[in-house]
Amino acid sequence: MFGPFKTLVLAAAIFIPFERLAAADRTQRILRRGWATDLCTGLINGLLLSGAVLMSLGIVETTANAVMPNARGWVASNPFWVQAVVAVIIGDLGIYLMHRLAHTLPWLWRVHAVHHSAEELDWLIAFRFHPLDQLLMRVASLAPLVALNISPTAITVFVVVFAWQSWLVHANVRISYGPLRWAIVSPEFHHLHHSAERESFNQNYASIFAVWDLLFGTGHLLPARYPLRYGTTEPVAAGYVARFYQPFRRIRLAELPLCPRSGSPSAEARLGGAVEH
Repeated sequence: MFGPFKTLVLAAAIFIPFERLAAADRTQRILRRGWATDLCTGLINGLLLSGAVLMSLGIVETTANAVMPNARGWVASNPFWVQAVVAVIIGDLGIYLMHRLAHTLPWLWRVHAVHHSAEELDWLIAFRFHPLDQLLMRVASLAPLVALNISPTAITVFVVVFAWQSWLVHANVRISYGPLRWAIVSPEFHHLHHSAERESFNQNYASIFAVWDLLFGTGHLLPARYPLRYGTTEPVAAGYVARFYQPFRRIRLAELPLCPRSGSPSAEARLGGAVEH
């Protein structure tokens, strides 16, 4: 129970001062609008998804063990460092493919739009996901690793690297990666993915390795600037419960106070406490 809490406290101790020292937007407050909703979303999603993810991966492992036992044995015989490197590479490719699919299929975009509704970015935006979106991302990245019989410790390396990277690329920081910006995803690279400017739409899907976007022709960097604005072209509900139901319903949804409200005043004014679909 205390593991995730200690991880969150450590992340806050690192990223809050980091965002003050190297802020991309120096006018943005430490406790920007909607931070509590995003934190609440991360905690609730963690509780909701743990069982579903383990069940899904159990089915994957059973099936893979029956279909390719020899391949799984060979993978397991490799040194830990080899398995860890493979886990990070394959896991990140799984995230890239699912992320791109979420921007391609309309029904997947409806759940992924929750993540893109942020009008200000900081490290806590890494928690702003619809639970179905997060479930699909986790299975897409972890299922291949489980199927290949990558060791749990090596998979943990991927999970830790991905978590750190998720916080970093969403953080309100401006740092230069120089020529490495086309190899490793930087905050600049990912902030453009969240841009509300049309020329940046549907690009920069990678999470760790920017080379996926280069290989598949979806990489984009505007010359030496961060986006002028963030968000989606359609309004997204402010509360956790309304966001949960929004992708599936076309009726007026009342805002429920399970989590604090989030979003800019302008967004909430448009919503008026509810969402019309």
